[in-house]
Amino acid sequence: MGDKHTDYTERERAWLWISRVLGARVAAIERLLKAGGSPAELRRAVLSGKDLGFAEHLSDKERALLSSSANDASIDRYIAWLDGFGVYAVTRDSADYPDLLRQIYDPPAVLYSAGRLKRQTELPIAVIGSRKSSDYGVEIAEYFGRQLAKYGACVVSGLAVGCDAAASKGALSVAESEYPTVAVLGSGLLNIYPAKNKKLCREIAERGAVISEFLPNAKPTRFSFPQRNRIISGLSRGVLVVEAGANSGTSITVDFALDQGRDVFAAPGRITDKLSFGTNAMIKRGEAKPVFDVDDIFAEYGIHLEELESSPVKNPDTARLSPPQRRIFSALVTGEKNAEELCEATGFGIAELNMHLTEMELSGIIRQLSNNSYSV
Repeated sequence: MGDKHTDYTERERAWLWISRVLGARVAAIERLLKAGGSPAELRRAVLSGKDLGFAEHLSDKERALLSSSANDASIDRYIAWLDGFGVYAVTRDSADYPDLLRQIYDPPAVLYSAGRLKRQTELPIAVIGSRKSSDYGVEIAEYFGRQLAKYGACVVSGLAVGCDAAASKGALSVAESEYPTVAVLGSGLLNIYPAKNKKLCREIAERGAVISEFLPNAKPTRFSFPQRNRIISGLSRGVLVVEAGANSGTSITVDFALDQGRDVFAAPGRITDKLSFGTNAMIKRGEAKPVFDVDDIFAEYGIHLEELESSPVKNPDTARLSPPQRRIFSALVTGEKNAEELCEATGFGIAELNMHLTEMELSGIIRQLSNNSYSV
């Protein structure tokens, strides 16, 4: 599905070792690490002959597998297997593990990805809705996906039938969008569900990323989809619910979003429409802000579409920026920052930072704001 990615660090290899045995069992992994130290420390201990008897919450089989698979040869075989399917792994110790996802209560230990997973994504907005959506819901989801991508946002989707898939399709229809959409699966990357979305997955991976915390060959279960919903909201600045019935599964994602401090938006619907009962109730309870067009979402983040429409300057092709400029650009796409914050985000000293900022201002890539912060 993607390019090979074999240059894992020792810390990343240790995460892969644990993930291969325990999969997406985040609570079990956390208990193991609390008792045994970091993945790298735990692996060194096992290689030196330490017994895993302290991990009482694991089965005898799991402890045996951890002991037998800690060696380099076993991990090399696993990485080669991943590469054979074009899958690469992003661990909590990886440079490109998404910053927003690190903030949630139970971030995935490892994300398996096809495509390019980014540490920072320009205004990621999740678009979700009922799987049993109406023609109207599909149309609205595709519209919002297209409009969000058109103005530079990244659409996060669960790739379910209906509104989710429609939102990603809408985002992909914007040819000029450099990173239009990311899809989060409730199954492994080698068991795309629903199967009818395999072609859509390939298209997303070519321009964005398809990711899953489940092992690549894992099949979907009734529990895996609620579990993946925390990742959909965790990757996003805001979550838009397009269509949802009174007891829709979208409420799970909304609950995660509220717990994670994310913004929640909802498209109002007719009061007699069963597929609008959920969205209208979210608005009534104050859980979601009503949106009538895409500018209602952008306005929440200080982005005014009239200015974007009238501005002759478009987002630059980041491939043409110098490496230092790309680092600064990546730090700014998630929101304005002052010089001190940019130094912390990029690792540059103030003198070097100011030199690059001046170059980027003169090129029209960034601008300095009245509060001495910078924005794209």
